[in-house]
Amino acid sequence: MKIIQEAVRAYLQEQAGVKTVSDRTRIRGEYPLLAVSVQENGTVLLCGGQQAEHSYQVTVTAVSDRERDGNMALLSSLVPPLLRGIPLELAGTPRNLHPLNIRTEEECLTFSLELCVPVPPAETAVPPATDRMNILHFEI
Repeated sequence: MKIIQEAVRAYLQEQAGVKTVSDRTRIRGEYPLLAVSVQENGTVLLCGGQQAEHSYQVTVTAVSDRERDGNMALLSSLVPPLLRGIPLELAGTPRNLHPLNIRTEEECLTFSLELCVPVPPAETAVPPATDRMNILHFEI
C-alpha cells in the first residue's frame, strides 16, 4: 500500500508542481500543499488463485492557502493528469495505474485504483533437507 501512496504522491507532485506529502506528514506554513492517503478496500483472487486483484481508495486533500481559497481549483487541475494514468514500477516492471471513479467533494479528490499481482507461491512448512530425511526414513 505504501508503494501505491508513494507512486501517487510523486506523480501528483511532478504533474501539479505543488508540494505533495503522505497523509500523516505534518508540514506547517507551506502553501499550496497536497496530502495523499491510501486505504485498501479489499482483495479478490483471480485465475484459479494465481493472481490477486487489490482495490485501493485514494484521497487527495488540498490546502491552497491559509484561508483555504482555491482548493477546488487546485483539485480540479489534478483530474487531467490522473486521466493519463499513474506510472508505477513494481518488481522491476513498469506499469500504469488508471484511476476509476474520480470525484471532487469539498476539499478532497477521491478515486479508486486496482492492481493485479501474482500470488507468491506458498512456502513449504518443512525445509527441503528435512523433507528429504523424512523420505529416506520411511523408505527404509
